[in-house]
Amino acid sequence: MKLLRGQLLKFMDKKLLKYASHCVKLDLMKARLEVFENESGSRGVDFIVKSKLGKYYEISLQTLNLENADRSIKIPQTDWNYELPDNLLIALVLFMKKMEPAVFLIPCKVFKEADNRFFFNNEQDERFKYLSNWEIKIFTNGIKELSEKYAFLNTVNLLD
Repeated sequence: MKLLRGQLLKFMDKKLLKYASHCVKLDLMKARLEVFENESGSRGVDFIVKSKLGKYYEISLQTLNLENADRSIKIPQTDWNYELPDNLLIALVLFMKKMEPAVFLIPCKVFKEADNRFFFNNEQDERFKYLSNWEIKIFTNGIKELSEKYAFLNTVNLLD
């Protein structure tokens, strides 16, 4: 029974990821940005968008189903080659019961100034560097604050 539940959760996670991808692409197109699939094979980058002024941004899609016990996302630093480029954005999609998905667009530079409230830089020493990650923690009372700073529409309008 436990194996079956695990398989069901993996299936549901894949469906949510596909749905999140669709939502983010639609939102990006509504913002009149050109959206491209990442064909380069770069890990940690799901889309590339071109702004109205011709600047390119890489988008990393992250999802979190708040119906599960998980309240954080860990992004391995190896995915981005231990770097936080200025043109890298995180499209965070939160799923909550009986609500439309909440979409956030977060510049990855937040990890440079990790606030230890939502954003954490879990850098390890050289010996365990491969275990380093960046983490986003979500808590119910903080969603409003996160929305004020990083709601999709707020951030996408700042792209040049």
